[in-house]
Amino acid sequence: MPSILIHGNDVPIEFEHAGLEEHYLKMKEMKAFNDWCREMDEELVVSKVVVQSIDLFGPRIGFLKFKAEATTRDGKHVPGIVFMRGGAVAIFIVITCKESKKQYTLLTVQPRVPVGKAALYELPAGMLDNSGDFVGMAAKELEEETSLKVQKKDLMDLTEKAFGSGCPGIYPSAGGCDEYLRIFLYRTTMSPEEISSLHDKCTGVLEEGETIKLKVIPIDDLWRTAPDVKALSALCLYENFLARREIPSD
Repeated sequence: MPSILIHGNDVPIEFEHAGLEEHYLKMKEMKAFNDWCREMDEELVVSKVVVQSIDLFGPRIGFLKFKAEATTRDGKHVPGIVFMRGGAVAIFIVITCKESKKQYTLLTVQPRVPVGKAALYELPAGMLDNSGDFVGMAAKELEEETSLKVQKKDLMDLTEKAFGSGCPGIYPSAGGCDEYLRIFLYRTTMSPEEISSLHDKCTGVLEEGETIKLKVIPIDDLWRTAPDVKALSALCLYENFLARREIPSD
């Protein structure tokens, strides 16, 4: 029987539908699934994993849905329904106008079918690949979604600065999804003309189904413009670091 190793124990894997078992080897190669198995707290005991669905992104698994039969060490049952997609990066862009010194941020606007929105305001973001290169992926997503080219040294990992290396990131929906977010800060200075050129600019990778329009808004308006956990978390971290003078104000 297919199995996976958790806490040194072979945990059986069952497949709810015919044909899913052919992706067993891809499951064992999926970084998010391996991380989940390896980093399981000792206080949690998983006795079985039942795979319900698999979505492929090309040759690799993008989304994995399964039920884990799990208990605490003292035998209490805990919910174990998991939608697995792995980690993601998001970039909080702070633009200071050269003339007015007013600060802006840059958002993406795109359709989001899962929440039924034709135009949702969000931070630029993207899923991680299997490389584990958080900073490199952040720079890549920033260029793809905004056309802004940055070097790794220009990005600050706000989540690591807040929580340390022991926490992978911010969990937006830990009750049913493994996803975590690493939030990076990119600060730059632009002329009014450069700022204006970004507003309403169309970007995205068309072959990946991305149809993105950029919006430039004052940072002071962000909290009431974007109902996006990435944006609100980034704003919270940024403002707290500024208030405590843990990052320079400009």
